[in-house]
Amino acid sequence: WSTTAGAVDNFVYEDANETYIADEDIKRRMLDKNPDALRDMVETFLEANAKGHWETSEDNLQRLKDVYQECEDRIEGVDFTS
Repeated sequence: WSTTAGAVDNFVYEDANETYIADEDIKRRMLDKNPDALRDMVETFLEANAKGHWETSEDNLQRLKDVYQECEDRIEGVDFTS
């Protein structure tokens, strides 16, 4: 991936986001198997948006932030469900 201006079309980010983040089953499997990789992916999406390389909805940005926090909690061993 590249967040260099113009290097990646918006639809590439949207398709990847739909496949790995918005799909609850895939997201859950990634969170269970490799939360570090999922966190890195979410960071890439958020960085691309912050730099103006990817336009997405506010709802989607909030979902990404929530997933990021979920990854952090998993990596740090925090469990608020107990």
